[in-house]
Amino acid sequence: MSVDARIARGGVLVLWAAFFFVLWLTGTSDRYLGSRTQWIVPFGAVVLGLAALLYAHGYLRARRQGPPLTLREASGLFALLVPLAAVLLVPHAALGSFAASRKGNGIHFLSARQPAPAKPSDTSFLDIRMAEGDATFAADAGVKPGLPVHLLGFVSGSPDVPAGTFEIARFYIACCIADAEPVGVPIDAGQRSFPKDTWLDVTGALERRGRRFVLHAQRIARASEPSQPYLSFRT
Repeated sequence: MSVDARIARGGVLVLWAAFFFVLWLTGTSDRYLGSRTQWIVPFGAVVLGLAALLYAHGYLRARRQGPPLTLREASGLFALLVPLAAVLLVPHAALGSFAASRKGNGIHFLSARQPAPAKPSDTSFLDIRMAEGDATFAADAGVKPGLPVHLLGFVSGSPDVPAGTFEIARFYIACCIADAEPVGVPIDAGQRSFPKDTWLDVTGALERRGRRFVLHAQRIARASEPSQPYLSFRT
């Protein structure tokens, strides 16, 4: 039994169009794309949706069986669906301490200077890490010892922290989830410790210890993983 190649082609087109439409309608595109590439979702939904409709119209008007699907073309169409499957599966992977230990330490993001926060109270993980090595940015952002900071992140288990501290982190994305990298901040919680991957809501004040800023915790509460676990560059 042969498969109509035109139906297979149209099916792939419809699947991609449906994917973009679902992201657009549900507002979940930020789980897959950074703020700079969000425009791809409505653009893809509209363009691929129209293309699918025109393709279906042409198929119905032809009223005849199309050429059979060959193995070579089937392989090509399957390859077009692989990225779609990967995109759907990656957000459900455990982007916690295990992934963080294998995805670098955010050096790529630290080299790309983002604008300073509108006010010091908006200071993020990336702002703190950038301020550690960039005095000009630290002055512009108001990142300095004594600054009150509020962070929500997971315990990363990173050993690259000052003695007596542990790190909480968030994954940042530039373009899409494929380039996600963790950016962390050391926490001084006194004698308290928490298992890796525990999400914590931490409020405290910054201290400088050597080359790192440390958040001296005044309040720590366990938290649930946020609906949007990724953070993006401030634009």
